[in-house]
Amino acid sequence: MNPPTLALLIPILAILGSFIVTIMKLKQRQSHTTAEQATNNKALHDEINALRQRIEVLERVITDDAYDLKQKINNA
Repeated sequence: MNPPTLALLIPILAILGSFIVTIMKLKQRQSHTTAEQATNNKALHDEINALRQRIEVLERVITDDAYDLKQKINNA
């Protein structure tokens, strides 16, 4: 290779190398973020399920006939 071609090739390779390194860092950050989001989603789903169960218990308590009777006694 002649010197002018080599002089053009070195900066081009350096620029391409920096793009490749940047893309690799972005992919690594994205995979870390994806794993973090999956963990957060799991925690949120667990919390929602726990809240649904609590609501079901409260609905059973409220619709229970004995609860109605206690309310009437307390209001009398």
